[in-house]
Amino acid sequence: MLKFLTSLFKPEAVKPAAATSETSMLFAVVEIAPFLTRLANNPRFGLPEGLAEEIATALPHLDLHQRRRWQIEGAYDGAPAEFGIEVVMESGGEADVTFFTPQFAIEELNRELGAFDAASER
Repeated sequence: MLKFLTSLFKPEAVKPAAATSETSMLFAVVEIAPFLTRLANNPRFGLPEGLAEEIATALPHLDLHQRRRWQIEGAYDGAPAEFGIEVVMESGGEADVTFFTPQFAIEELNRELGAFDAASER
């Protein structure tokens, strides 16, 4: 009985917001890690340390049209959130990268993609 009563006052662990939205961009393979580093440096995103390096290390092992997906538990504006990153290798040293995020983070992610793309064109 005491266990039941104490469980009533024990806060439940906050479940991360699910990745329900997606956006994508075609990257030169060498640009993927710099973009992920930029995203990790955005104070609104709480991404695991070493994520850019982990993905960059896996890219040379992907064949043409092969895909790889990473599931990430992180945060957005301090709230737990799930993210996904899927990379599909294309020809010419490019990769189609799709980002899966909670709906509330998609606008900021698209802003980061646009800013990175604009900076890359200079």
